[in-house]
Order: sequence, then C-alpha cells, then structure tokens
Amino acid sequence: MWPEMHVSLPADHHVVVATHGVLVALAVLAGMLVATRRSTYPAAAAVAAAAVAVASLVGAQALFVSLRGGPFGFWSGGLTSTGGVVAGLGVTWLVARLTGNAPGSLFDAIVPAGLVALGVGRLGCFLGGCCSGRPSDVPWALVVPALGGPPRHPLPLYSAALDFAVAAAVVRHAGPVAAGRAGGAALLGVMGFASGRFALEFLRDPAATDPLPGGVTLAQALCALLFLGSLLLYRRSPDGGLRRFRSQPTLRSV
Repeated sequence: MWPEMHVSLPADHHVVVATHGVLVALAVLAGMLVATRRSTYPAAAAVAAAAVAVASLVGAQALFVSLRGGPFGFWSGGLTSTGGVVAGLGVTWLVARLTGNAPGSLFDAIVPAGLVALGVGRLGCFLGGCCSGRPSDVPWALVVPALGGPPRHPLPLYSAALDFAVAAAVVRHAGPVAAGRAGGAALLGVMGFASGRFALEFLRDPAATDPLPGGVTLAQALCALLFLGSLLLYRRSPDGGLRRFRSQPTLRSV
C-alpha cells in the first residue's frame, strides 16, 4: 500500500500528501470529464457534476462520521460510498429542477460519470489501505500493513473493477436497451452498482461493516433499496418507459 507521497521541494522543504486525497481529486475530475462528454450541453453537465461531486463527498463523509465518529475530512479517508451515492442522486434531481432540465436526461449523463469517479476513488482506498476485505488464501490476496495478520481480499480493487465495468456497460449497451427512455441508462447503472455492491459486501472484513438485524449490513440494505427503487421506475409503464423521467433528451445550457 502507498498511503502517502513524500515530495522534496527547494530550500529543504518537505511535503507529505495523502494518496487517498489525490485520488479523490482525480476522481472528481474524471467524473466531470465523463459527464461533459456525454451531454449535449457540456456547460450544464459540468455545473451539475460539480454540485454532485460536492454533495457526494459530503454525504459519504457524513454517513461515515455518523456511524464511526471521528473528524470531518475526506482527504484522509472515512467515506461511505452508499451515503455519497444517495446524496449525489438527490442533488442531481435538484439541479435538474433548478436548471429546467429533464431529470432523466441529466441522470443519464451523471450516473456513468459518478461510477467512473467511484472507481478512481476506490483506487485511493486501496493505496490508503482502507476498506479491507476478509482474510483469504486466494493467490492475489494481499497483506494490509495497517492491519497485519493474514492476506486479505483486495476489496477496493474488486469495487473499482465493478464500478468501471458497470459504467462501461451502461455507456456501450444502455442505448439500445433504454431506447426512448430518458433516465433508462441511469437506472440500469444504479441497478448494476447496487447489485454488485451488495454482493461484494460479503467479502468485506466484518470489523469494517455496520451490521443490521437480519444478517445484512447497512450498505446492503441501502443497495437493496436503490435496486428495488430503480427497478420499479424502470418497469413503471408497459413499454418500460419512465413517465416521470421522460422528457427532452438533451440538457439545457445554464
């Protein structure tokens, strides 16, 4: 793992930078790039992506602090992705309403961008040595220096692969599947993320989870709600259209 970068500057100055914070910043930039490239109006998508990035970071940190305590500061870790996803989706809808855009069209641009950003952020988790998996004897298991002990599943790498794969699938294949449905691609992305995240939670170190009655964790419960809500919206009408989301297929400029 590589939790810190040490940079030597002139005049004997030395700077220590948290790799997790650097990757979070790169994640925001990557998400904004994807959002603007997928939108007819890049300026509107950039504004929305910036607002969603801030809301997602605050939501992820707020949920973590409420569950685990500690200082508020995403640069040092302590982010719960499901809290960020819920906050990001809510702000996307709010931004669409405030700017007069079709919510579904904005979701179609933001959700794949958010998945890419999540994937990049997961790499920061891996370098920072957080979000560890269960002990395992698979050939690719790694020892987490901060925990020591037996090798573990590199869970952040699994999560990053999931996020990138779902984003790629949505971008490449959601067009034919969700043809004529503003918001359809976004809902497919949310369902893919939620189901994959639910499954990966079984590989997380039990000490790093937030268990609920019934044998599930808080993350799994939130993912189940996201999946079911997205599925209901996707199947809302006989033709699979989304009356609530159906509208103009482009974003207005701001």
